[in-house]
Amino acid sequence: MNKEPLLIVLAIITTVAICSLYFKYPRQPTGTVIILNGPSAAGKSSIQTKFQHLMMPNLWIKLGIDTLFDKPMPDITLENMAFWQQPNPIRWVTMSKDKDDHAVMTLFAGDQGDKVAYGMNSAIAAYAQNGCNIIVDYIAYKKEWIDDLQHKLKGIKTCFVKVSIPLSTLEEREIARATSPKGHARSHYDTVHWNLKYDFEVNSGKDSAETIAQQIKEFMKL
Repeated sequence: MNKEPLLIVLAIITTVAICSLYFKYPRQPTGTVIILNGPSAAGKSSIQTKFQHLMMPNLWIKLGIDTLFDKPMPDITLENMAFWQQPNPIRWVTMSKDKDDHAVMTLFAGDQGDKVAYGMNSAIAAYAQNGCNIIVDYIAYKKEWIDDLQHKLKGIKTCFVKVSIPLSTLEEREIARATSPKGHARSHYDTVHWNLKYDFEVNSGKDSAETIAQQIKEFMKL
């Protein structure tokens, strides 16, 4: 018995069934993503908050480096401080001085830390794929992180925003808010943008978070 015609018929039936399900349950439109990339203490979280309030009652959720990379990590305590000050599979920091004798605190990520960063990128994309609009506070500590994010956001409407600020202003804020160790922002100030091709640029040293939120809204015609 020639089974080829039967196999063809079964293939056609399967294809029709899959197509009928696809059209019966259409894919949900994706949300829009705004990536605020810039150094620590540049005011990105304040921009997020002002933008979120500006867009109400339309929901824009806040995600980023703090909520999706830092918070899931083990707590840093006095008891385990030594672990975080030497190379390990997760992340660690080093203290040094630059050529002008400024303090520099550099964050490094190990293989396990990189996995958390890639998970962060996947989570950002997943929110958008489920129809959420997102504004993200991002610090591209590694070029591989931002490359991975761009890859995962393909097909999703995304606006990459460069958050610029003079280093002197940045370090004044870093000292004033006391939530980030002195020298942290300086450590990645010259590398955080990685020659990324941005869609829009803002200056948080010159403009307020509220003004920048309005600038982004107008640029994106929201």
